[in-house]
Amino acid sequence: MESVIRPVRLGALELENNMVQAPLAGYSSLPFRLLSWRLGRPGLLATEMISANAIKQGSASQEKYLVRSPEEGRVLYQLWGADPEAIGYAAAAVEARGADVVDLNCGCPVRKVRAAGAGSKLMESPALIGKCVAAMKRNCALPVSVKIRIGTDSGNFNGVEVATIAEGEGADWITVHGRHAKEAYGTPCRYGEIEKVVAAVKIPVVGNGDVRDGRTAERMLETGVVGVMVGRACMGAPWVFDRIRTECAGRTWEPLPLAAIGEVIMQHHDLLVELLDEKRAIRHCRKLGSFYSKSFAGAREFRNGLNFCHTRDDLAAMVAQYFV
Repeated sequence: MESVIRPVRLGALELENNMVQAPLAGYSSLPFRLLSWRLGRPGLLATEMISANAIKQGSASQEKYLVRSPEEGRVLYQLWGADPEAIGYAAAAVEARGADVVDLNCGCPVRKVRAAGAGSKLMESPALIGKCVAAMKRNCALPVSVKIRIGTDSGNFNGVEVATIAEGEGADWITVHGRHAKEAYGTPCRYGEIEKVVAAVKIPVVGNGDVRDGRTAERMLETGVVGVMVGRACMGAPWVFDRIRTECAGRTWEPLPLAAIGEVIMQHHDLLVELLDEKRAIRHCRKLGSFYSKSFAGAREFRNGLNFCHTRDDLAAMVAQYFV
């Protein structure tokens, strides 16, 4: 059986496979990427969203998003903002920090981001997206990608228009999330709209939305996209890429034993301490715990117990109790 998971070329970038880890605000920092690389080895990893305005202003608040390691794979740095000048400046800045790709976020539905005219709000201003892409191309030599939605709302599926404009300004590829800007994640992915974008542009298109295993990856690839981007399914499962690769090869994927998941949680904590500090690492692990523990007996008690963890020893004791 020939697998649909295979090497892919995105712009000038040659990737060993066509699986992409999505930018995940609050999650895809260096520790998460290292675990995704070690356990799943996707062709491309991604940072959290990086504020272009903060970079231009010289704010130290973005530093933790810019850190990368020689021990991880290729990394896409995703920028958010709505000012072409700031976007261009930030593109040059992330290139200097070792980015392999620079991406413009036109899909984030978070109110704070939309209020700044950025994220999915940009889908209402296709010409502005074009100006941002042009600024990125002028200011850096990296491949430039754009992550879009299929439209602004149910009355305006303008993904084709946005993708065409981005292509015209030099974007090397497009990632399309198969929901419009006002649809929640519970809404099924609209594969037909992704197909329209694929048919409208000559540059590669990566599909995003509801990819969580081999079957759903294969369904996404049926739209004509060259690769799949995996988002929420990564959270609490950095090994998901191994599952997709295994199942797309026609083999049965064996879920990780609870004890192995417990080891991953502790590795995640230890990597977070290196990036942040013990206090902030523990706080972050409380949030991560709800994802690592979903769908297993005792999950609620484990999550509640995390609220009383203040040290690594506290966390290790909780993990030892429930992940056996």
